[in-house]
Amino acid sequence: MKKINKGKIINKRNKLLKCPTGIKGFDEITEGGLPQNGTILVSGNAGSGKTIFGVDFLIKGATDYNELGILMSFEETEDELYKNVASLNMDLQSLVSRKKILLENVILERRDITAGDFNLEGIFVRLEHAIDSIGAKRVVLDSIESLFASITDIGILRLEIKRLFRWLKEKKVTAIVTGEMALNGSYTRHGLEEYISDCIIHVDNRVRDEMATRRIRVIKYRGSSHGTSEYPFVIDAEGLSVIPISSAGLEQPGTNKKVSTGIPSLDKLFASGKGYTRGSTILVSGTAGSGKTSFGGGICTGKL
Repeated sequence: MKKINKGKIINKRNKLLKCPTGIKGFDEITEGGLPQNGTILVSGNAGSGKTIFGVDFLIKGATDYNELGILMSFEETEDELYKNVASLNMDLQSLVSRKKILLENVILERRDITAGDFNLEGIFVRLEHAIDSIGAKRVVLDSIESLFASITDIGILRLEIKRLFRWLKEKKVTAIVTGEMALNGSYTRHGLEEYISDCIIHVDNRVRDEMATRRIRVIKYRGSSHGTSEYPFVIDAEGLSVIPISSAGLEQPGTNKKVSTGIPSLDKLFASGKGYTRGSTILVSGTAGSGKTSFGGGICTGKL
């Protein structure tokens, strides 16, 4: 959009609103968090940390940003979820008891689904009631494979997935949907969610040389720049912590102080004319016999 101001044309871009996750390091690599009121796919293999990412997102939302949340699980019961985070310092059970977070467990059996007659109306009714009952702003659905596991008709499957994502947008909630990587490299087994998601996050727990390493990568983020590298992350008592490479930079401020080499003629060769910068490391390079050791010794003694 262009705005005219005193004869000047100013380009005014609509800034994408973001929902901070509160997860250490993650908001740094996404420049503020997840797309507000968007739908985010968190993809990864079993044990990679998808569910913990979603739970941490809800807990930080309730405790740090006063945004209440819904966790609808199609795999684990309420007790199983509590056990999964028991070793972590996550106050999930207390937040649920205070209605800061609502847990909804939905188990779909094949016998409950009539071939060719599957739709999400029951899920929508239940989810809408939960959202409206506490004014939730954050939703986590875990996982989309379990929700659509019994659907074999590809046409119905695609229609209902699109319908689900559109419904979440209309409810104006920031929604995380977890999914499992497919063998063909797709970020879900269905291969459709990744195209209609606003953001895709891939989490990975790989083992190399008998060492396990967790990695996270933002694959896609509509309307926003973001870090595109793989970043290590850990799951500890405080939840998730992402370690951006940029955070590992040196924070010690520089100095203008100089240290003389002890050799006036050598000092004059530096731009300052006063010698080395204090605290710096100097590399003296040369072929064998060129005088590197003698040069270093001369500098130390002030004689060359």
